[in-house]
Amino acid sequence: MMSKSIYVAIGDSLTAGKGDRDPEGRPIGWALRLSRLLTARTGTPFEFVNRAVNRATIADVLAVQVPGLAASHPDLITVSIGINDIRGSFQREAFARGVDEVFGVAAATGATVATMTLPDIVSMLPLPAELLPMAKELMEQANAAIRDAADAHGVLYVDAWYADEVAEPAFWSEDRVHPNASGHTLIAEAFADLLEASSTLAGVGKR
Repeated sequence: MMSKSIYVAIGDSLTAGKGDRDPEGRPIGWALRLSRLLTARTGTPFEFVNRAVNRATIADVLAVQVPGLAASHPDLITVSIGINDIRGSFQREAFARGVDEVFGVAAATGATVATMTLPDIVSMLPLPAELLPMAKELMEQANAAIRDAADAHGVLYVDAWYADEVAEPAFWSEDRVHPNASGHTLIAEAFADLLEASSTLAGVGKR
C-alpha cells in the first residue's frame, strides 16, 4: 500500500477557501490546492483535513481548531490567521501570545509547520484615508508577532506582506478581501516552493 501524508490546515476564511469555488459552488482554496500540488511534486498522496472556519480569530483557532491537532498525526500543518483580529479590537500582546501558543502546539506534534504573514491590502480597505496609516500599523504589528513566533518555534513562513502580486486586481475576488482562484493558486505555489526550498518537502510524510 502506498504511504500517505496527512496535511491539516487551520485558520480563517482565507484557508477555508473563500473566493475560490468549483463549478458546483464548493470552496477550493489555496490549502486544498497545496495538498494537490504537493501530491504531484512528491508522488506521495496527501490526505487533506481543513479545520479553517470563516471569521476565525486567533482565540477561535485556539479554542476550536487546535484541540485534538496531535491526534490527527499530521505530517504538515499550515496556519493562516490575523485579519479578523485586526478588524476587531486588536490587542497586540494577546495576539502575540495566541500565535505563539498555536505555533508551539503545532510544532510539538512533530509535523512540518508553515504559515504566512498578512498581505499588504491596506490601500484596498474601505476606510477613510485618515485611518489607513493606523490600519497599516496594526497589520505590521500582527505580522511582527507572526514572524517572531515562527522564528521561535521553527515554523516556516511565506512573507506575503512583501508580495507584489497582491497589488494586482487579477489576484482578488469581487469582495477585494479574498483572493480569486488565480490568487489562491499563487498562494499554494508559494507554500510549495517554500517547503521545497527549505528541504522539508522530501521529508514530509517520512517522519
